[in-house]
Amino acid sequence: MNCSKAAALLPLLATLLPAPAAAVLGEGLASVQADTLRLAATRRIASGLETQVHTLAQADGSTIRQYVGADGRVYAISWNTRYKPRLDALLGAHFPAYAEAARAAQQLRAGVRHAASLSHGDLVVESLAHLNAHAGRAWLRSRLPAAGSADAIR
Repeated sequence: MNCSKAAALLPLLATLLPAPAAAVLGEGLASVQADTLRLAATRRIASGLETQVHTLAQADGSTIRQYVGADGRVYAISWNTRYKPRLDALLGAHFPAYAEAARAAQQLRAGVRHAASLSHGDLVVESLAHLNAHAGRAWLRSRLPAAGSADAIR
């Protein structure tokens, strides 16, 4: 097969391959493992009584922490990144609720620093952006461990 035929088949092959998974709220541990590969990150795991914290560190200094409960599901995510994170990928099925609440709370503000805190049903999202620095956290109230609190999500 010559190069032009192979190049013509690439779009078809791309549709047959699974899309890279993203660790999202309410999803399982496998999505955290897939994120490590997708982001070309180094993963560090800290285990507690009811929680595992998976810290994904990227070469540019960005970190994403994914909090996994005893049931093996992600109940919270925090980020400290140079670029705006893809909240649709992080929040997954909860993104439409976030987007709706964000539109309702949107206020035009001048300046380069933006902070937001949104609570919509089970979902809570807090974020701060200043130039090339983005930090935030999101969690599901119903999935917080019994002995845990939102203060532990950093």
